[in-house]
Amino acid sequence: MVAALAALAAWTALARMPKLQNRVLANAFPAGLLVSASTCTTPEWPREARRYEVDGITVLHFQIGVEGNIESAKVVKSSSWRLLDEAALRSLVTCKFKPGLDQAMRNTYPIQFVWTLSGPAMIRPALVPGSCAASQRFAGFEAFNRTPTGEDGVLVRFLVDQTGVPFGIKSELGGSGESAAAAFIGTCRFAVDSSLPGDKTDTVYGRVLIKTK
Repeated sequence: MVAALAALAAWTALARMPKLQNRVLANAFPAGLLVSASTCTTPEWPREARRYEVDGITVLHFQIGVEGNIESAKVVKSSSWRLLDEAALRSLVTCKFKPGLDQAMRNTYPIQFVWTLSGPAMIRPALVPGSCAASQRFAGFEAFNRTPTGEDGVLVRFLVDQTGVPFGIKSELGGSGESAAAAFIGTCRFAVDSSLPGDKTDTVYGRVLIKTK
């Protein structure tokens, strides 16, 4: 823990085993200004993120307040998944720095959280070609593309049952667009190639592609 806080911290959380590893990236995190290293807790990998097997990198910026508390914490580079970004923010705000620091020491600092799945890559279900229903709004589904939701697509994650039907569909959009993207994915079918060696999983993520006008 101390080693990671001595620099731009990268906490590596393991989804398949509840263990964390630290990695020093750059001399930026003000570890010497902490009340103690124990005030900065390592982030807990959200249970839902473990279930959906999502990972990524969250980069935050923050300032140190007059009383030593975290101020103006914000995500400057998303992991692509809100639940991981929010877990990083929750962890960061527990940090307690020495009170009464002068303005120069209460600068803006970066911190990085690296969320990495442990073990070998799992074999995930693949889209059955031509299985998605025709849609006036959506052009199709591109698996394992984690580009954030935008005008050209909606980032989603979901599970697949033994018959190939998606369930537990979550999007990184919110609002009416979320339900529309989920409904489209619900019409698609997925399958795992049983001939491929390795462990299988039921998790899938990717982008629902929006038709261009």
